[in-house]
Amino acid sequence: MGCSLGSLEKSHTEMKIIDDYLSEYQFKQIQDLMMSNMFPWYYNDGMVNEYDGKYTFIHGFYDIDNGVNSGFFNVLDPLIDNLKLNKNNLKRIKANLNLKTSSNDKTGWHIDRCDSSTTSIFYLNSNNGWTQFKNGGKVESVSNRMVIFDSELEHTGVTCTDQNRRVMINFNYDQEYMVTGCSLG
Repeated sequence: MGCSLGSLEKSHTEMKIIDDYLSEYQFKQIQDLMMSNMFPWYYNDGMVNEYDGKYTFIHGFYDIDNGVNSGFFNVLDPLIDNLKLNKNNLKRIKANLNLKTSSNDKTGWHIDRCDSSTTSIFYLNSNNGWTQFKNGGKVESVSNRMVIFDSELEHTGVTCTDQNRRVMINFNYDQEYMVTGCSLG
């Protein structure tokens, strides 16, 4: 622990992958809750766009129009603190749960935002799914891994075949790449 990457200039191709992003204790607190059968997930008729023929389960924690919209928002405090986020720079926090599929299927190419913001994806479980970037990059789904990139970088999720679900938390916010309190893996 204790690394400080400071501010990095954003580009449309740069991404940062950080393993062991949270302490084991902090990670297990979030993982145990969100992977339990007591955590509320909501059916979404579309993975990228409404009615795109695919479905997923989501949990919205925050969006810029409505603010905090989850009673579980505070469980994300360690992630929000490490990313140096506050309600002034948050755009959206949403968790995604994709069910196991018979083959590794792309969920759909998209960009998260068109407003020069930053996206971070935090992976809650290890599986053989991944995040694919149109520029050729690939980030495997590994527990306690964070990937940080420009929100205008086109990407797609890819479902898993070896676990019952692939679970991640997506953060969209205004901020140059600022990462503290992490361990580079």
